[in-house]
Amino acid sequence: MNGEPNGDTKPVRKHKATYATDKRNGGYLIRVSGPNAEMFVGREVPVNTRAGAEHSEKLIRLIWTGADKETGEKVALYRFESRPKEAGTELPF
Repeated sequence: MNGEPNGDTKPVRKHKATYATDKRNGGYLIRVSGPNAEMFVGREVPVNTRAGAEHSEKLIRLIWTGADKETGEKVALYRFESRPKEAGTELPF
């Protein structure tokens, strides 16, 4: 495993991005963990959901950076660009 994709497997990533609850303002933030977690402002990153799906989100502003309380891993919180809901995704009544 040297980080190169081989066949149908995903490349090994050094960072992980997930959705996090914004406890101050409501809504959601993106939580990035990894060695350079604070270096992704302005970039589009793959974000994992709890269900295992992956969405691409553009990070627009760094909110906070520090160490995770449980693991000590470097983490950063970002605001991300809102996207309009896709047409046809609502369930008909």
